[in-house]
Amino acid sequence: MISVDLETRSNVDLLACGSWNYATDPSTEIICLAYAADYGTVQHWHPGMPVPSVFTEPHTIHAWNADGFERYMWDFIMGPDHGFPPVTLQQWRCTAFKSRCNNLPNALGNAGRCLNVPDQKNYRGRELIKLLCLPMADGTFCQDPELLQEMYDYCADDVRAEMAVDKLLREPTDDEWVDWRVNILINERGIRIDRALCNAAQVYAGDEEQDLLARIAELTGGEIAKARGEKLKAWVLDRLTEDQAQLLVKYRNGEKMFSLDKYNRSRLLALDDMDVDVAEVIECSDFAQKSSVGKFKAASLRADPEDDRVRGALLCNGAPASGRYSSRGLQVHNFPRDGLEYPEEVRADLIDGIMPEDVCSYAGHPIMTVLSRMLRPSLIPAPGCEFLVSDWSAIEGRVSPWLCDSTLGDRKVSQYADDEPVYEIAAARTFRCAVEDVTKDQRQVGKVQELAFQYGGGSNAFLAMARNYGLKTSLKDAERYKDDWRGANPWAQTVWGDLERAAKLAVSHPTVRYKAGRVTYFAVEGILCGGTTLFCQLPCGRVLTYPDVRIETKTTPWGAEMPSLTCLRAAFQPKMTETEWPRAGLWGGLLHENNTQGTAASLLRYALRECEESALGVVLHCHDEIVCEVEVTDLDAAADELHYIMNTAPAWAASLPLAASVDQMARYGK
Repeated sequence: MISVDLETRSNVDLLACGSWNYATDPSTEIICLAYAADYGTVQHWHPGMPVPSVFTEPHTIHAWNADGFERYMWDFIMGPDHGFPPVTLQQWRCTAFKSRCNNLPNALGNAGRCLNVPDQKNYRGRELIKLLCLPMADGTFCQDPELLQEMYDYCADDVRAEMAVDKLLREPTDDEWVDWRVNILINERGIRIDRALCNAAQVYAGDEEQDLLARIAELTGGEIAKARGEKLKAWVLDRLTEDQAQLLVKYRNGEKMFSLDKYNRSRLLALDDMDVDVAEVIECSDFAQKSSVGKFKAASLRADPEDDRVRGALLCNGAPASGRYSSRGLQVHNFPRDGLEYPEEVRADLIDGIMPEDVCSYAGHPIMTVLSRMLRPSLIPAPGCEFLVSDWSAIEGRVSPWLCDSTLGDRKVSQYADDEPVYEIAAARTFRCAVEDVTKDQRQVGKVQELAFQYGGGSNAFLAMARNYGLKTSLKDAERYKDDWRGANPWAQTVWGDLERAAKLAVSHPTVRYKAGRVTYFAVEGILCGGTTLFCQLPCGRVLTYPDVRIETKTTPWGAEMPSLTCLRAAFQPKMTETEWPRAGLWGGLLHENNTQGTAASLLRYALRECEESALGVVLHCHDEIVCEVEVTDLDAAADELHYIMNTAPAWAASLPLAASVDQMARYGK
């Protein structure tokens, strides 16, 4: 094996435009390469030097973020410009992916700090990058020899830090590496954007943001001039009731704080008793902070100017606690699911520069909502092609009770297997009516109940989700909805308790395996960060990882002291001054959420492998949805194949009922 790190310079903004555009731009150059064979001594190579002999022999090549940077640089610059032999996809290994598979940070510096390795990342590199990797005012690059030597040393330090982390990590399984490679193939196909629509949308969003800020200032009597910040939060808090203010409470490292983040804004806006002016201020703040304009801008910047395709948007194992995919740059996983009835007509209006109020009148929504619902339609197939889109129906709702492997859980699974109206059944119990009499609004309550409560969430979880489905309710009703759902789904509370007991037993008795439903917990001492690492083996065989798990006495919100599980919190970046890596609590509902989402992720991984084997041309996947770009002449055969793949469970999930249709689209939508 060879561990490598590259330092480069370019006229292209790497963070804004993405690795693909960076690597393919003619201005991009190599400053240096640092490398080490088999964890040995780190060496340097600079342009003009002969290719080191170690690269002429077959090796695996390890790099942090190999899938998103080093591979592109190797293919487009190291080989063509400097004579390095090609490296096949099979030879590459990404140490960042390996870290994520261990539920550890995705950034090298954070992973090193979390694992407390002896060779830490040198943060002097941030300044060196500004000085050497970005063009100066006259368009040239700094060639100061002392700074360049510092850069060479920094590059070598990164290789040492990467190797120090790599030595401590569990090696991903062969299947996990296959999943990583399949995701790379999808990323390199890329997804095409409608550049004209993306450019037009940015103009509307910029104008609307200024109008929203003006309205906030008007409603607050000029006290507030921004859509976020401490002053806005204080203004809102002063005008909330005590119960309403509790919806903003969060705890960080045991310290109580108030947050007006998007989840808490959603909770407040779902209440039916909010002061009208306060609600409008929160709503204006929410609209102004919508990331639609940022996503349209990201799409325009990251799309290849030659074919308008965005590459590298998907991150395998991006959610390390469950192994689900995430997205970067374009952030497709955060695109709103709701669409507009006539996206082509709205697109034409936006490009023609129709007045915002006319667009709103036609579309029936505020302009920021219109723009957010045009994000999906901004993704289009290549000429002569269409999208085939398939999305599993209620996949988490099916997997969640199936994992219980119990009579009670099987009764819930049978509702899906028999194609019963699950949301209507939930609503009928809550509203004490017949299933056939459930109204549209009542069905929405039933849907949010199913989505919000299966992982132990309470009334706050319901409120956070309710606004997304157009619901307004009270805290009292949200609490009643929770009690009704739990009463109708006793399997859920049973599995939360079973999982937490199994996990605690595993931590208390390392190497002994404890089964809970279809998953198994076991613990190993003295690996990763030291202490005890807890593993959960899913039905597919893949493991979820919880580093440095402890059983600690914690005080509950209602004042009781209870033994609680905690582990290192991978998805969090502490301040540089903090010496202790932050910890997160583990409880039955969260463990069940990880297991359910992890199992759903494994189903998607399997389906993506099958699609790749069948050459279906996957260009995007989002949560539990697969998007293929297919030539019009091949649509029927491809649709049949995709339908078969999505509705045929792997052997380890043979008893899990799946349901997915296949839709043909000229634009991505819902």
